[in-house]
Amino acid sequence: MFIRNDDAELHARVFGHGTRSILAIGGWVGPGEVWHDCFSHLAGWRCASFDHRGTGASAHARDPITSDAMVDDLLAVADTLALPRCVLAAESAGASVALRAVRRAPERFDGLVLVGAAWRAMPSQAMDAMIGAMRADYDRFLAGFVAQCLPETKDPALHRWALRLLRQATPAHAEQLMRCRNDESPAEELERIGLRTLVVHGTDDRIVPFEDSVELCRRLPAASLHRLDGLGHAPMVSAPARIAALIDAHFAATPESTTEAGSTSQSLGRARC
Repeated sequence: MFIRNDDAELHARVFGHGTRSILAIGGWVGPGEVWHDCFSHLAGWRCASFDHRGTGASAHARDPITSDAMVDDLLAVADTLALPRCVLAAESAGASVALRAVRRAPERFDGLVLVGAAWRAMPSQAMDAMIGAMRADYDRFLAGFVAQCLPETKDPALHRWALRLLRQATPAHAEQLMRCRNDESPAEELERIGLRTLVVHGTDDRIVPFEDSVELCRRLPAASLHRLDGLGHAPMVSAPARIAALIDAHFAATPESTTEAGSTSQSLGRARC
């Protein structure tokens, strides 16, 4: 379905029925489809995703894309899908949008799932280098990005699928979305987010350092870090059943008893596990 919000038409999908609800967004130029394999393993959940503006089948009329507009979109999708409360899931740069959304409307969410969270502002020199590489050869840049995201698998079909998803974003929108990461750093207000948060990070992530999630968990009052040995930046794509099991266990159990076989749960600072 398409959901209109101001100048945007947002492509959303809903799967399943259950007493628990989850709304998921992709990161950078990744559409909501990156979560769909994970959804197939979440029995008893109502699962929803949408393509944030500039990605997938969504469209918008006003440039440039801003983080505030992306949060507006997220809340409008939740309203239209009748999700008064839900777990909010995000991967990579989508984590920054999710953190802004829960700061703006904490009463709307039951918890957070952040996978390979790119929550820090990007150094200007690194951003300029990436934008320069995109402008020089966008297709080559995306192909290299997919390879870096999924180092744990050489499956050509999976890489082709991932590249097809990312190519739906235009070079102009890809650049705007990259610049959105530095609209406003959420770091200073993380301590005010009291939602139960599941932070997941692969040890072979070549896009975002594992240590960034360690630091994120130190700052969030109710966060648990689950380390996935040998997995890269997008484990909800390469290991969807494992991510679904983590989500299921984390939000079915009490904070004190949350555990998951096959992953490492770390208690960091004020984080719980």
